[in-house]
Amino acid sequence: MGLQLLLDAPQRVASATLLCTGPAIGTPESWHERAAAVRAAGTEAVVAGAAQRWFSDGFRQRRPDVTAALLAALRDSDPESYAQICDALAAFDVSARLHEITTPVLAIAGSDDLATPPECLRRIASGVKDGRLVILDSVGHLAPAEAPKRVAQHIAEHTFRSAPSTATTSDVYAAGMAVRRQVLGDAHVDRAIAATTGFTEDFQRLITEYAWGTIWTRPGLDLRSRSLITLTALVARGHHEELAMHLQAARRNGLTNNEIKELLLQTAVYCGVPDANTAFRIAANVLSDFEIDGGEPR
Repeated sequence: MGLQLLLDAPQRVASATLLCTGPAIGTPESWHERAAAVRAAGTEAVVAGAAQRWFSDGFRQRRPDVTAALLAALRDSDPESYAQICDALAAFDVSARLHEITTPVLAIAGSDDLATPPECLRRIASGVKDGRLVILDSVGHLAPAEAPKRVAQHIAEHTFRSAPSTATTSDVYAAGMAVRRQVLGDAHVDRAIAATTGFTEDFQRLITEYAWGTIWTRPGLDLRSRSLITLTALVARGHHEELAMHLQAARRNGLTNNEIKELLLQTAVYCGVPDANTAFRIAANVLSDFEIDGGEPR
C-alpha cells in the first residue's frame, strides 16, 4: 500500500518508511494457494505457518503475550477479506516502477525475516531515487512488534531528515535537544541543564545547536553509525568521562555489547593497546548494566 501510494500520489507524502515488505512478495501461485486454503478452512489454516514466518528464533518464548495477541488477530480475521488480500498480493509487482519514486524512502528489514528477507528491502532502497536500507539484527517479519524502540527511532530520524531545510536557529536548537535526549537520556540532559550557570549557559546552547542539532541530525548517517564513530574517536583521544557516557548512548542507539566489544578490539589495532585496555575497563563497568530483555536493549 505504501509503495502504491508513493507511485499514485507522491505529492501527498513527504517521507516514507517501508518495513518488512517488497516490490513483489512471494509468487502468484503461493498466494492463490493460500487464498484457496483460507476460503476452504478459514484463517486457522494459516496460523501455524504465520507463527513460523513472522518471528525470529526465541521471540515467541521471550514474549508469548505479544505473539499470542498477533496470532489471535490473524485467527479472528474475516476469511474472505484475507483471501482477497492474498489475491491482490498475487498480482502486485512494482519492481519495474521503483525508479519513479522520488520521495525519500527508508527501507527497514529484519535480518531473520523469512517472508520478506533483507534482499526485498534492498531492492526498494536501491531502486528508488532517494533510498536507504536499515537491517535490524535478530528481528523477524514483524519488526515493530519485536523491536519497537529501534523502529520508532529510525522512523523519527528519517522523518526529521526528510523535512524541508527551512529551520530557524530555534528549530535547530529544538531538534538538537530532542536528539540529545534521545541519545543521552532525559536524566543525563536534565542534570546538565540543572547544573547550567550564567558562565556555562552559552556553551550548553553551543553544543546543543552545533553538535546535536547540526551534526547528529544530519541525514548521511544514522544514530547507530554515529555512535560507532564517536566511541572510536573518544578512545583515540582518551576522553574517558565522555566514553562512559557514550557507551550508554551507543546501547540506546541499538548497538549490542558484542558489537561494542568488536569496536574496542579494532581500536587496539588502530589507536593502541593501552588506549583499548582502558576503554575495555570502562566498558566492562558501564555495559554490565545493559542486558538483552525481550529483544530490546534496556
